[in-house]
Amino acid sequence: MVTQPHTYSNRTRHRSQRRELYEVRRQRRAAEGGMPRKPYVESFYGLDRARLAAFGHALDGPDGPDKSVTGVVEICRIHLNGDQVIREELIDLIDERVAFRFLNDIALPRPNQLSVAVERLQEEVNRLERLGID
Repeated sequence: MVTQPHTYSNRTRHRSQRRELYEVRRQRRAAEGGMPRKPYVESFYGLDRARLAAFGHALDGPDGPDKSVTGVVEICRIHLNGDQVIREELIDLIDERVAFRFLNDIALPRPNQLSVAVERLQEEVNRLERLGID
């Protein structure tokens, strides 16, 4: 029996082409005559940026500057292999009410609340040195 040598180059090449994108889709009202319109789509590499954009669009609502949008915004994760879409999944569905409630119910920290004093950092370094950790 002859066995072929096994190489991983093909497998790793295909794996490196896999990636994810996040699309923010602003739903639009039907055109005159009832014909559905394609949503406005923006693509992002990170979910955090996609969510920020979606909240901004959702806060505009249906009464924003563009009267063709419904105010409903979808965030979808797009799994790609190269340029081919493998799978799409809905992550969030946001409208003006959701965006308003979310942004007004959370308490954002101030920058000085997130900072750490240099003295506190030096105390931590000194403590680690006493423990023998360099």
